Amino acid sequence: MFNFAKSHTFNRSVSVAIILCSITLGVETFYPEHQVVFDVLDILFTTFFTFEIVIRLIAEKNPIKFFKLFSFKNKEIVIDEDGVWNWFDFTIVVVSIVSLFGHLFEHPEFLVVSRLFRVLRVLRLLEVSAELKAVERKIVSIVPTIFSFALLLGILLYIYSIIGIYLFSHHQYQNADFTTLGHAFITLFQLMTLDGWSDMMYSASASYNDSWLIKSYFVSFVILTAIVSFNVFVAVLTSQVHEKVVEDQKMNKKQIAQLEDEVLETGEEVQAGFKEVLHELKKLRDEVKTLQDRLEQTKG
Repeated sequence: MFNFAKSHTFNRSVSVAIILCSITLGVETFYPEHQVVFDVLDILFTTFFTFEIVIRLIAEKNPIKFFKLFSFKNKEIVIDEDGVWNWFDFTIVVVSIVSLFGHLFEHPEFLVVSRLFRVLRVLRLLEVSAELKAVERKIVSIVPTIFSFALLLGILLYIYSIIGIYLFSHHQYQNADFTTLGHAFITLFQLMTLDGWSDMMYSASASYNDSWLIKSYFVSFVILTAIVSFNVFVAVLTSQVHEKVVEDQKMNKKQIAQLEDEVLETGEEVQAGFKEVLHELKKLRDEVKTLQDRLEQTKG
């Protein structure tokens, strides 16, 4: 069972099923009148993916290891990528199975929506190619940086939202709303994307005789978020990816050097063994020659 679960045939079948399932979900949006057909296909795909999970569980000697998310190595927490993907697949399969019995629940519409999360299984194709897997690992390695950047933007949005509410006295303008903290957040988020930011600035400053203080508020926010922060973010990500690539290259060179050393050691051992065999053959040849000489002497 282990060999079958790890075989190329099994993995390719799963990949094809994932692609077909994703395509089917897209085609289903064009033909809502044929819902019965798509319900049957949904049952077939859910059954296939259920058997896939069962086979992978049976093939695993220790089922607990199948759901292992992390381990400790050299007093550091190391995330188990296989365990993350296993949880990902298992969750989607369970949700898909439960959604098939949506008619038994009081609000089945939520299960119908959750069933569509099966389209996320297309992300599993990242594990098919070694190149995609390398890109995936680089993306995962910069997640902490992305989280830190999002936290920084959140702090800037919070500060500027409070300043904006007091600066504009809870007023709403044509394209800018500073009546509440939530509305100010949305306004500044739109401003951060540079979607009509100049219109916001002029509509708000028009009520204050085109005050430079009002314009400075909008301009400083755009500079800090849309220009400075994003450029710094891209620079940090680029440097981190470069460092990761350099680190991988060093690791590869180290592994190659270790392999070369092992090959040299093995070659030396083989050479020494070969010399020993030649020495033994020479001794046998001398012994055979001595026996032949004795036989000839005996005959004589």
